[in-house]
Amino acid sequence: FYNGRERYFEDYPVPQTEYRPLFLDAADCSLNEQPVSKKSEESYSALKSNKAQDSTFWDYIFGEATDLIGHIKLKLWVSAEGGDDLDLHVALKKIDKHGNEVFFPDFQHVERGLVASGWLRVSHRELDEERSTIYQPWLKHERLLKLSPQEVVSCEIEILPSATGFLEGDKLRLIVQGYDVLNVFNRFKHEETVNRGQHIIYTGGQYDSHLLIPVVPL
Repeated sequence: FYNGRERYFEDYPVPQTEYRPLFLDAADCSLNEQPVSKKSEESYSALKSNKAQDSTFWDYIFGEATDLIGHIKLKLWVSAEGGDDLDLHVALKKIDKHGNEVFFPDFQHVERGLVASGWLRVSHRELDEERSTIYQPWLKHERLLKLSPQEVVSCEIEILPSATGFLEGDKLRLIVQGYDVLNVFNRFKHEETVNRGQHIIYTGGQYDSHLLIPVVPL
């Protein structure tokens, strides 16, 4: 049983959408409305592991009822320690004010799905500037841009469109890791990977890692 409501619009993307950045802060793995000044790093094992941290999550708590409708984009500054490329898998979850995850039916995960998800091989990060928009990156896929040792690069990850309502006190959770999120239910698995070593996410200062969310006024 899914408890929801319907909204109708004459165009898409919804014309009155306000795209708001939520800035990642690796100091406490939070999402923040204002830019983060202090530089921080968060690292995790690039491969699934039972012995080491192999995933990160970043939280934002809504101060008022908010509808997110449309495309979502994640910009990350990253490096690969022990490798020359990264496979990034990202997902969004809804956590209610009591700490319970709210599940959704979606095209990949059937009945216990996510708010939305996306993925990127960082060597394919080159943008088509003419086709890209503020909310949706288009990738050229014309050449492989491998990373040099200790090289920090920015990349933009498209998160598939969705429509989710949040109440005051509800939490938006961003997950970033090197393998499929909810792999048990995923019908489109990414089993071949270029991942090795550690992934490092950089935030604060010139590292303006952020999640761009589509807020549609109530």
